Amino acid sequence: MKKGKKALDKGITLIALMITIIVLLILAGVSIATLMGEGGILGKATTAKNETNQANIKEQVQLAVMGSYDEQEILNVEELKEELAKIEKIGTITDTNGKLPITTVINGYKVIIDEKGKVTVEGEKEESPIPEETNPFLPEGAQKIEGDLETGIVMTDKNGNEWVWIEVPKREEVYQTAGLGIKDFTEEEYTKIETDLQTYASAYRKSGYTDTFYSRDQHGFPNAIEYNNHKQSMLKSVYENGGFYIGRYEAGTTTPRHGKEYNLTTVVIQQNVYPYNFITCAQAQAKSKELATGGKTSSLMFGIQWDLVLKYIEEKGRKLGETKEERQNKLKINSSDWGNYGDAEFTITRGKYTTAPERVGSWTEAGHGYVKPIFSSVLLTTGGTERNSVLEIYDLVGNVWEWSLEKTPNTSKSCSVRGASFGSSGSTDSAPCRSDNPTGDGFRSVGFRPTLW
Repeated sequence: MKKGKKALDKGITLIALMITIIVLLILAGVSIATLMGEGGILGKATTAKNETNQANIKEQVQLAVMGSYDEQEILNVEELKEELAKIEKIGTITDTNGKLPITTVINGYKVIIDEKGKVTVEGEKEESPIPEETNPFLPEGAQKIEGDLETGIVMTDKNGNEWVWIEVPKREEVYQTAGLGIKDFTEEEYTKIETDLQTYASAYRKSGYTDTFYSRDQHGFPNAIEYNNHKQSMLKSVYENGGFYIGRYEAGTTTPRHGKEYNLTTVVIQQNVYPYNFITCAQAQAKSKELATGGKTSSLMFGIQWDLVLKYIEEKGRKLGETKEERQNKLKINSSDWGNYGDAEFTITRGKYTTAPERVGSWTEAGHGYVKPIFSSVLLTTGGTERNSVLEIYDLVGNVWEWSLEKTPNTSKSCSVRGASFGSSGSTDSAPCRSDNPTGDGFRSVGFRPTLW
C-alpha cells in the first residue's frame, strides 16, 4: 500500500507539473498576443510613434510652404525648395521643371506637396535609401545630409563648409583578402585593407606612386610613424563606415592669393570663393587640419583616397556616360568636356575669373555669363559652373592642381598633385594624372581639397 501511495503521489505531481506548464504557455501566448498581435500594445505604440513623426514632419513642411508665398499669394517653387532643404534628414527634392507637385523623403517618410500646396505625409517610415554597407556619418553640429548615392550626398558642417560622401562599399568583392569581420586592426590587417583598396581602384593607380612618408618638409609629418598612424586612422574609418567625405569644392579663401609670400588666411570649402593657391604641400596639410569638425579628422587626401573618388565616379557618375567604359575614358583619357582646362570652352554664370592670378586686382565678375575661350588659361572661383561638376563634386579636374599625401618616384620632389590645372590639357592631364612638386611661379596653379573621416 505504501508503494502504491508513493506511485500515486508521483503521478499527481507529474500531472500538476504538466498542467502548470500548459497554463504558463497559455498565459505567455496571451501576453505575446497582447504585446505583438494585431492591435497589440507594441503595434499601437509603433502606430502612435509613426503618427507623431508624420505630424511633426507635416508641420515643418507646411511652415515651409506658408513662407514661400510671394506678395501676390503665388507659391514660389524655387523658394519652397530652399526652405525644404533646411529641414533635417531630408532627401532629394524632386519636382517637374520647377512646378508642383514636389515629392521628397524626410526621415524616411514620403512627403508630397500637390499643385495647391497641400501637404501629405504617406505611410510608415521607409527604409533608408542608403544601404548598410556604407554609413555617411553626420559629425556633431552638422546641419543636414541631402541627396543620395546616385546623385551625391552633401553634408554641411557647423562652420558652413560643404562635404560630399565618397562610397567605398563594405563588400567581399572590395575586401577580398581582408574580409568583412576585422575587429582588432593589426598591422597585418591594415596592410590587407590597403592592398584590397588599391586592387579595387587599380584602374587609377600609377606605378611608382605610394602612400609612404618622405620628409617633414614635404608632407608636414614629423616622422614615418606619425604618417602611418594617420593613414591607418583613415583606413579604419573607410573600412568601418564604407566611405569618407571630401570637400565639395576645392579649398578656398575669401581673400585672393597673389603669391607665395602672402600670409596663410582662413580656409573654407564653399562656393564662389578664391582657390587657395600659392601653397606648399606641408602648408596645405596644416590648413586642412584646421577644417576638422564634430570630432572628425580633416586632412589632405592620400593617393588611395583620390583613386577611390575616381572609382566612385566610375560607378555612379552617369553624367560622364552610360557605361563604365565611357565614364572611365572621361576619367583617365580625356576629361576636357567636364573640367577647366586650356583646351576647353564653356560658360560660367557666377563667381569670378582671372587670367593672371599673380596680379593684384585681376579678378573679374562673371556677370551675366562669361565664355571661357578655347586654348586659354582662366582660373575660376570655386563652383563657377555645373558643367565642371559630377555627383556634387566641383572642379575635381582642372582649375587648380590638388596636393595629395602620395610620394612620387622623384626623390627630390616627393609631393604629388592630382587633377591638373587651368593651364593643362584635358586630353593628356586627366584626373588620375600625378605631377612632381611644382616650383617657383608654378604654385599659382596648385591648391588642395581636404578629406574628412
